Amino acid sequence: MHPTASAALPSLRLRSVVGVFLALLFGAAGLSAQDVRCVIHVSVDGLRPDSITALPPTSLPNFQRLRLQGAGTDNARCDFDYSITLPNHTTQLTGRPIVGPAGHNWASNIDPALGHTLATNKGSYVAGVFDVAHDHGLRTAAYVSKTKFALFPTSWDHVNAAPDAVAPDNGRNKIDLYRYEGNTATLVAQLAADQRAQPAAYVFLHLTDLDSVGHAHGWDTTPGSAYSNALLAIDNRLGVLFRLVDDTPALAGQTAIVLTADHGGFGTNHGDAALALDYTVPFYVWGPGATGGADLYALNPTTRLNPGTNRPGHDAAPQPIRNGEAANVSLKLLGLGPIPGSTIGAAQDLAIGPE
Repeated sequence: MHPTASAALPSLRLRSVVGVFLALLFGAAGLSAQDVRCVIHVSVDGLRPDSITALPPTSLPNFQRLRLQGAGTDNARCDFDYSITLPNHTTQLTGRPIVGPAGHNWASNIDPALGHTLATNKGSYVAGVFDVAHDHGLRTAAYVSKTKFALFPTSWDHVNAAPDAVAPDNGRNKIDLYRYEGNTATLVAQLAADQRAQPAAYVFLHLTDLDSVGHAHGWDTTPGSAYSNALLAIDNRLGVLFRLVDDTPALAGQTAIVLTADHGGFGTNHGDAALALDYTVPFYVWGPGATGGADLYALNPTTRLNPGTNRPGHDAAPQPIRNGEAANVSLKLLGLGPIPGSTIGAAQDLAIGPE
């Protein structure tokens, strides 16, 4: 008899009962694969996955829905060299690491100088997820809550972006709609209104709340802490997205959500790329084709390796699941090929369910 294990059983049983109840309540999204017409790629800035499991599932009903109905892991990795915001979001949107010949090479974490782009920094054009979606005639949108993300509409606008690579020519500008709003409640409400009026096929959403609170009050995952309370607000934002999908005929049953983070955090910072609490991030995929409650490493035993607490480099084989896979996973869900020049998830072989 092991008292510790025995004592944990009631808690596990309770979580299982709650999980079954919520699964029944929310329906069985993802049980049958069908064409995805919209992907909402959500990056929760500074989200430590252990902050989710530190709270009872009933406190985070929308994260619980994401985890029960989608496939995911709480042990994905950010970039090997940098665990800071703008470089890791550039990785998410380009499918490239930060450093090296194959990297996007954007290591700055401040607002870019006027006119400075990914291409002027690297010396050659850096394509992103918006290129592929736009060039195939799909509507794209970005909703961000930090001013430094101006790097993206500048890099991929009607002047600096590459010509449309796929006929017919839809012009150079790769991001059809770009909105900045520091208040994420307002930002997500605007996203929902826009999607009801004119749905975009690929939507990128950045939520700053946890990072802002982490820097001000610390990455304290204790229930009742400022950081934990901010997570409750993020759960509400996720709830707005679920209601949008559920209540909009053009989106219901045809929308996927890919959710990850740029980095975690410890103390009041996240700049140590060698610290597990900084480099460990979640990665969830919800929607058609996703096996509810499945572990992504279990679904991909030969192509991805759970790193435990380790920090594999970008040359390790197999690779861990990384936040940089979000772009190519999103494109695969939309039936499109990978980003030209990308190396993270470029094979588009991350299984989210039976294939």
